[in-house]
Amino acid sequence: MHVSLLEPYRASAQGGREEPPRVPEDIEGDLKWEVGRIVKSEIINFPRKVRRRYKEFQELRYFVKWKDCAEDENIWEPPEGLGKAQELVEEFNRPNPEMPALALVE
Repeated sequence: MHVSLLEPYRASAQGGREEPPRVPEDIEGDLKWEVGRIVKSEIINFPRKVRRRYKEFQELRYFVKWKDCAEDENIWEPPEGLGKAQELVEEFNRPNPEMPALALVE
């Protein structure tokens, strides 16, 4: 699509169609988004250069739905990116034994 075909943004004339702005949570002086729920998990494979050669690595990622955010803002996060949401990780893993979990990757 060429840039000349784009139209400028216009706010909706219908009331109640805009989402309120997201508010981050202040955790230890750092603004963070709160995890609403974990949707799914997967193992990703990626190459990384180690001592002048490429080696294949695997990493676990969780697809996260952020609290008070739209579905299109869901993202893939590594377990360490979930911070204090480890209880949500456990809640996700219990009923989903077929999905990859941290114990399988370590």
